[in-house]
Amino acid sequence: MKVFRLKRALIFTLASFAVLHGLIFWHLRDSVFRGYLDFASFYTAGKILQHGKSASLYDPTFQWQVQQEFAASVKIRTGPLPYIRPPFEALLFLPFAYLNYPAAFLVWTCIKIVVLFAIPLLLARETPVDSVLLPEPWLQGLLSLGFYPIALDLLEGQDSILLLLVLALVFTSLRDGSSFRSGVYLGLGLFKFHLVIPLFLVMLLKRKTRTVLGFLCTACVLLLVSLALVGRSVIVAYPEYIWSLSQTPARIGINSSVMPNIRGLLTPFLGVGRVPLLVVGALIGVSILGTVCAARIWTASDDAASNRIGFSFSIVVILITSYYTTSYDLALLILPFLLTGSIFATDATVRGWPRWLFVASTTMLLCSPFYFLLLSFGKFFSMTLVLLVFALALAKLARMHADEIVAR
Repeated sequence: MKVFRLKRALIFTLASFAVLHGLIFWHLRDSVFRGYLDFASFYTAGKILQHGKSASLYDPTFQWQVQQEFAASVKIRTGPLPYIRPPFEALLFLPFAYLNYPAAFLVWTCIKIVVLFAIPLLLARETPVDSVLLPEPWLQGLLSLGFYPIALDLLEGQDSILLLLVLALVFTSLRDGSSFRSGVYLGLGLFKFHLVIPLFLVMLLKRKTRTVLGFLCTACVLLLVSLALVGRSVIVAYPEYIWSLSQTPARIGINSSVMPNIRGLLTPFLGVGRVPLLVVGALIGVSILGTVCAARIWTASDDAASNRIGFSFSIVVILITSYYTTSYDLALLILPFLLTGSIFATDATVRGWPRWLFVASTTMLLCSPFYFLLLSFGKFFSMTLVLLVFALALAKLARMHADEIVAR
């Protein structure tokens, strides 16, 4: 009876949040369809390719010219919302350029909703809170709409849900023993290279040779595609382009105060402008340390539970230590929830403070009003502390599982 009440409460809460997110979307629909939000940059990239001007993909003047074709009524910008992804991802948005902007946004949103329902099916053998709380994959997909970062990704027209699918494919391939294929899939996530390269380094440190090889093969193909699209000179200039944008956050509409990572935690001391090079070096060091830590926590054992815990811990640590993490990137937390929820909920050997830390952190991470509260006070970077608690719970779980393996 207790489990039934918990399941009913969980479903009701997430369903309520999903309805709340739907109401917010409806309230903002005019801004969404007029090009105020992030999808405008992706649509711009598709339009540039459609115009046959791929070499101008990162030209602010041409970006602004294109955006005036479909978002001239946007009043909050005096320059373009820049396209910041690698060139190859622009190909994904080329088909959308043949639709008008509102239709393109709706199609993109529908595709991502389908992806959300597909991911629990991919993980069906590993599902969390398995037969106890949320046994039905379709229900997991539906209730994911109640997770604020997912809702924000849908509202903004972002691509974090796409990376969520990529990482789900990476995990299922590792689970099934297809290491090379897992690397191929991981390479497909290079459109968010700042999050994917650290996970690649975790695989490298774990000496998953075939995964590394698969990743490098995909990376080479995507580099050749990018070269064919924009040419060598644009590729060479791309790092400087990205760096200049990261140092002028107003141009991309986001700053460190809304980043749920270590960089965000430094906002009260550094402000939201340029980051001193010494601090950049320190943050890169933190990212490297996080990668090493993730590789060590992910034990050498290849049993199912170790892989679930290790993969989940790696995702959380990468989000915390990445130089650039956004609120919608937290959509990736769906995987740790799904992969470790059942262990914390049903494993009798997991008790005490690790379980309570997991419950407390996931409760806050799933609670939309908590996000609204932090945003309203300009303290969203404090979400990093919640992620650190979540990571601590996963690290302790990994240690407990490793000790159990040794004891056998």
